Amino acid sequence: MAKLYDISEWSEQPWWNTGGTRNKKVYLNPEDGKLYYFKQSFNKGQRNYEYEFWSEIIASEVGKLLGFDLLEYHIAIRGNIIGCISESMIDPASEELVEGGKYLQALDNTFEPEDTKKRNRYDFQLIHKSLFAFGMGSHIKDITDIILFDSFIGNSDRHQENWAFINTHSNVSRSFSEMVDTLSKIEGKEDQIPSGIAKWLVKKFYMVKGKVRPEFKKARLMFAKEKKFAPIYDSGCSFGRELKNKKVSSMLKNSSEIETYLDKGLAEIHWEREKINHFELLKRILNEKELKDQLLTTMERALKKFKIDKIEEMIKEVDNPLNQLRAKLGLPQDRKDLMIKLLALRRDRIQKLYQQYSK
Repeated sequence: MAKLYDISEWSEQPWWNTGGTRNKKVYLNPEDGKLYYFKQSFNKGQRNYEYEFWSEIIASEVGKLLGFDLLEYHIAIRGNIIGCISESMIDPASEELVEGGKYLQALDNTFEPEDTKKRNRYDFQLIHKSLFAFGMGSHIKDITDIILFDSFIGNSDRHQENWAFINTHSNVSRSFSEMVDTLSKIEGKEDQIPSGIAKWLVKKFYMVKGKVRPEFKKARLMFAKEKKFAPIYDSGCSFGRELKNKKVSSMLKNSSEIETYLDKGLAEIHWEREKINHFELLKRILNEKELKDQLLTTMERALKKFKIDKIEEMIKEVDNPLNQLRAKLGLPQDRKDLMIKLLALRRDRIQKLYQQYSK
């Protein structure tokens, strides 16, 4: 069950890069000396998803109940600010969190996630090809596990920075990592290097068309001492976190609205450059002979572990730690009810797929 952390006296560590789209900061816990990531709900312009951090916490709890490897998220407050918090997944002295996109770009340097017109290039086939190219083909199971988990919770934002490997450095990989990080900071700014010789060396040997040479990026990834798949993290774009209060109330009264919502919910990972919903993506994977059995095994385990009474209890009590502190910041009951309904209906659809393909 989620705990409450008061991090008002923790010191911020502004030099750590957090990435992502939400307001996320790193703090040092003075009690255990570890780094923690504090994350608030997305709030930009008209998009104010005030309950998104609750989705992150509940996704973590649901994932653990279903047997997935999830990063733990807890409730945190800092002054009058509330959000979710998670312990750093790595030991920064010896490990590096390498987001999936770095492998995709190392294989195909024309893949540019920031170009929204090319988002359809982020597909299962590119992920599959990249993992096998780096000798990590066995981890395709971890990708299908994530896709299955996202199908349970309705996560719509599993982009290339929202899954990763934890790489343990060798001396060689550390050197390449430090070099690439340094060079990345001056991409497009080589002309600002004061020394003529240094500028020439950088342009001649380390850069190509203003970017770090892809062979250096590949070396950084290839020479790690050990690579393991990171726990699933950043799953807050789920459980209808973008829905306005009025829409939540309406959906609870009209089951057809919920079914329509499930049909329209799309997975971020494409299939052959096509953006489809979570259940169709599962179906495509199940139609692949080399992927079918391992996905069915995970589906069977998760469905057996899906106990609606335990899930209901967890969701209804998730904000209990705030009862005597800041009750007004809790999760509204109708949101909890909708989360439970969405989970149950998604489970039913996954159950039907399992029954269809396990015959």
